[in-house]
Amino acid sequence: MAAMHTTFASDPSQRGLLRPLSTASGWMAVTHHLLGLPLGIVYFIWLVTGLSLGAGLAITLIGIPILTLVLASVRPLVAGERTLSNALLGTHIPHTALAPHGEGWFGQLKAYWTDAATWRGMGYLLARFPVGVLAFSVATAFYAGALFLIAAPIVAPFDTLELGIWRPDTWYEGLALVPLGFLLLVAAGWISEGMAAMSRALARWGTS
Repeated sequence: MAAMHTTFASDPSQRGLLRPLSTASGWMAVTHHLLGLPLGIVYFIWLVTGLSLGAGLAITLIGIPILTLVLASVRPLVAGERTLSNALLGTHIPHTALAPHGEGWFGQLKAYWTDAATWRGMGYLLARFPVGVLAFSVATAFYAGALFLIAAPIVAPFDTLELGIWRPDTWYEGLALVPLGFLLLVAAGWISEGMAAMSRALARWGTS
């Protein structure tokens, strides 16, 4: 028995299969997925509200400063996203200046409007909303579903599970769902890895 246990524990294929669930990087990626929804909402509201307000008032002298303020906020927000990506997704994106370079106050003002990195960063921040909604929804659905199935022996006696043609309502019937729960948990880990790869590519494009 001891020999069999040692062989199973040292099997590289087993370690590889469970890697998203057994490493800190796997759970940090999940954290990034969960943060995507609130951060994406904040970025979307700020940018859309600011740009709409500034564009609506552009005919007056107030609109241009509002639009410039929105543009000036992009690089600091992107810097925070870069730090988050490096910490949670394992990217190594180098830091850049928090403001584009310009000579004098007019040059600095112009730089905000002509800086390619600022406009690319704005596109990235806006993209964080749909990507964040997707990552958050998929991660919570798969992990919650897996944990629900694993807990079926405890849940079934108190709350009959509705599974279409089958309604387990005892602990031993719920026990039959536990293997399916573990399979779904492993699948959730690898789906999380795929979404993390997508987020890394997006971060490298938008925050570098």
